[in-house]
Amino acid sequence: MNVDIVPFHEAMIGEAGTLLAERHRRDRLAQPELPARFEDPAVSSAAVAATWQQAGASGVAARRDGQLAGYMIGRRVIDALWGRSAWVRPAGCALTPDEGAELARDLYAALAAPWVVQGIYFHFAVLPVADPALIHAWFSLSFGLEQIYALADLAQLDLQPPPAVPGLEIRRAGPADRQTLADFSDVIWRHQVQAPVWGIMLPETVEERRTGWAELADDPNVTLWLAYLDGEPVGCQAYGPADPGDDDLLTPDACCEQIVAGTRPHARGRGVATALMRHGLHQAREAGYRFCLTDWRSTNLLSSRFWPHQGFRPMIYRLVRRVDSRIAWGDPSGY
Repeated sequence: MNVDIVPFHEAMIGEAGTLLAERHRRDRLAQPELPARFEDPAVSSAAVAATWQQAGASGVAARRDGQLAGYMIGRRVIDALWGRSAWVRPAGCALTPDEGAELARDLYAALAAPWVVQGIYFHFAVLPVADPALIHAWFSLSFGLEQIYALADLAQLDLQPPPAVPGLEIRRAGPADRQTLADFSDVIWRHQVQAPVWGIMLPETVEERRTGWAELADDPNVTLWLAYLDGEPVGCQAYGPADPGDDDLLTPDACCEQIVAGTRPHARGRGVATALMRHGLHQAREAGYRFCLTDWRSTNLLSSRFWPHQGFRPMIYRLVRRVDSRIAWGDPSGY
């Protein structure tokens, strides 16, 4: 039977939730760290509903022989950071087990066509990595890998202190360290504006970034660790409780999040980050956390090598495609 692609509507949420629960169950066979709760169709249906009810959401569905074979929901976002963009989130796409990933390509074509007509050329897909065929289908749609979201199972990590680094001291930061933390606020972005990341940092947000880092010292839910080499502050890591929403298919129960992590360039390669990480995660495990969440740009060579080596496993990819805006001259709505 041929597949019919039709607009998604609210009455489909229950069926879509069942497909999402089935997909998540398959994903967890390869990635058991993912939250088990979404294997329940009722919980997955709530995730689909939360995705569908966001402002700017639109969707399409594929029906084969009267049954839902797959769906895709995306959201248009207009803001200062991304400009005119559209996003497909983890709860926004699922196919039946017997459907090939090729169907995702048809769903994207139907979903994204109105975006391009509206001048939305920056498209994102945030997807679990457990299904290589599905990821390849998005790659074949000219999407590329940009961001990696990963989990570490703290029960499986070796968090014994590494070999001692001469002159290294690690201590917990507090309100008295606001200035020190503010001074660390450029460690990440100054690295990421360089090759091969070339991640944007707008000059008007530099002071805002400094203020944000300083305010971490006042947050009672954030645990901050500072590393000193011979009395000089050279490293910082911060951890806090992850706060998953109804549509968060990534964050398991008892999960903390690494909020920031940075080491001064002249102190890199000496074991500072490893010592900080093991210290911070050991304290998190002692506090009752089972998992830790972090993320990094795939083009950040330091991060993309360091975190997997420390036991973080990629769970979700953020893929991105930028459509050539000159298509506006070709009237993408058709002739």
